[in-house]
Order: sequence, then C-alpha cells, then structure tokens
Amino acid sequence: MKNRYKIVLALIAFIGITSCASEDNFKLTEPVGEFTITTPLNGDAIVLNETTPTNPGIALTWTPMDYTTPTEITYTVQLAPNGSDFTDAQDLVTTTNTNASIQSAQLNLAALTAGATPFVQSPVDIRVKATTGTSGSQPVYSDTITYLVTTYGCLGQYAVGAGIPAAGWNWDSPLSLICDDGVLTARTNLINDTFRFFTTSGDWNSGRNYPYYTDLGYKISSTLVNAADGDQNFRFTGTPGTYRIKIDENIKTVTIAKSTVTSGFEPTSTWLVGAATPGGWSWSGDNETELPLITDGIYEVPLTLNNNETFRVFLGNNGGDSWGEGSRNYPWYVSNGYTIDSELVNANDGDSNFRYTGPTAMRIFKINSVTKVISVD
Repeated sequence: MKNRYKIVLALIAFIGITSCASEDNFKLTEPVGEFTITTPLNGDAIVLNETTPTNPGIALTWTPMDYTTPTEITYTVQLAPNGSDFTDAQDLVTTTNTNASIQSAQLNLAALTAGATPFVQSPVDIRVKATTGTSGSQPVYSDTITYLVTTYGCLGQYAVGAGIPAAGWNWDSPLSLICDDGVLTARTNLINDTFRFFTTSGDWNSGRNYPYYTDLGYKISSTLVNAADGDQNFRFTGTPGTYRIKIDENIKTVTIAKSTVTSGFEPTSTWLVGAATPGGWSWSGDNETELPLITDGIYEVPLTLNNNETFRVFLGNNGGDSWGEGSRNYPWYVSNGYTIDSELVNANDGDSNFRYTGPTAMRIFKINSVTKVISVD
C-alpha cells in the first residue's frame, strides 16, 4: 500500500513539473517590447527605371525583435496599399537578418499591384513581420513606413461583357489588354452591347465603369457611351466589327480604332501631322497622330492641340516619311462641302493647312464623312 502511495505521489510530482516546464517554455517564446524600421525613413522616395531592373528598389534595415529566450527569428518584409490594414499585404522577402534589399523590378510590380499609378509618385506602406519557429510564438509587426514609389509600365487589365462576344459576362475567356508603359491595348470584335474593364481577372469588385474614367478626366471615343444600365458600364454604339481598344493612362484617353490587320499600320486610318499636334511636323519615332475610323464614315481622335499652330490630314502611313501618301488640306474639305469648326481656319501658309485657333488643351478632333462635318470638342 505504501508503495502505491509513493507511485501516485511521484506521478503527481512529475505531472506538476512537466506542466511548469511547459508553462515556462510557453512564456519563454513570448515577444518582449517592439522593433522598428530604421532605414529608409518614413516618406523617403525612389524613381524606378525599367533599364535597371536589378538595382535596389528599397534597402531596409530594422532593429532586432526581442523574445524572452534566444532563438532564431524570421523576418518578412510586407508591402500593402497606402492606408490599408495589410489585409492584402504582399510578402516581398523573408530573411533571418535584420536587413533586406528588394530589386527594382520586384518593387515595381508589387507597387503597381498595390495600386500605384505609373509614372506618378505614389505612396505604399511597408512593415516587417517577425516570427520564430518555436512552439507558442506569435507574429510581431514593426512600425509601418510610407514609401513613395514612382513606377514604370503598368499591369495588364481585362474586359468582359455582352458587347465583347468572345468574352461575355463571365470569366471563362476575358479579353486581355496588354500593357506597355501605361498604354493598354487589345484587339477584339465589338457589337452594340455593354462591357466593363477590370484590373483583376475573376474579381467583379475590381471593375472600372464609364464614370470611373470620366471622373478622372479621361477623353473617350464618342462611340463608347455610358450604358446607364445601373452599373454604368460602357456601351458600344458604332458599326459592329473588329476594333483595337486602347486605354492610355499617360494622357488619359479610352479610344477604339477599326482594325483590319493584326500588325503594322492600319490602312483604314488617316493621320495628323503638324505643329498643332503632339508630334510636330515629323514622321519619325511614331510622332504622327493616328486618326482612326471609329465607326463607318467617322474618324476621331483625342489629342492635345496647340494654339495658333498648323496641321494637315494625311491619307496613309508607310512606316517612314509618308509625305507622298496623299493628304487633304483645309480647301479640299471646303470644296467638298464640309462644315468646319470655327476653331479651325485656313492657315494661308502656302500649303493651306489647317490652323487651330482654340486654347492649347486635350480636344477630340472628328471628321464625319457622312454628315460632312469637322469638329473640335
């Protein structure tokens, strides 16, 4: 009997010791205090360049986190949209050091994903997460700094809707708009119905409807209108057919152009060249401005027109100096019965080009060959 008591007492003592040891072990993994990012400083900035993708985009250092027992600590650098709660945080790098460097290309993509505007200084939030591999540990987060990043390029986007028959209102085959330096383009068949642009495939909440662009000051092709359908999608009102869709986030335009070729210069387009246009009197470096067919008989383009400068309409583009491809000056349109906007006059400069007399501004230039009206809106 005495031996039984001894066994029971020993067992109780062993359980108590084990329990205390477990409790002590748990307490030993508890974090103590806090840790902070020391560099860069809050509000520091960088301009990223696509020609140096492996250069450091951000180099961080931070004070070590203290746990109640010496243990290996894993640190993870996180980036999130400015002012967010890090619910959508991206993990950029994981290390056991108290410093890390993120290459420019990686930071550029992460910042764009977090909503940075290409070529515009945009804030993103950065913090460091500390964890240990010991049972009972818990993550601890550093202070958050705001880093100002000027990104390049842009993320591809998507479009779905009944107005794009190949896509429809589902995510089985969305139209992909490929991005190059802030300009998104795609070629697709359009019919007289609705569609919407999206930044994330499969995410209905990432949609950008017609008012999204107009509220930001975008100029939009006149055959793309607000559907006024509750969701205020885009509606295509032009002649059904194959078109190039272009969203230019640099100059803030959403345009379409009748498309008959998959590459090279579009034979259905005309071209604007002259000092009144962004490219001046030059065909080099794509300086000419495409004046595309946006529906049967209507040519239209948004562009910045310069006050009191001249230009001419050219009928073709061979990829080089296309002066000999044929052109039409101000008197040609007058003699063919066109009504011309009062802000456009005969330059009387020897070639009788158009002279633009309105304010220097982004305008929509349109030639309606059906009604024979040339307008500047």
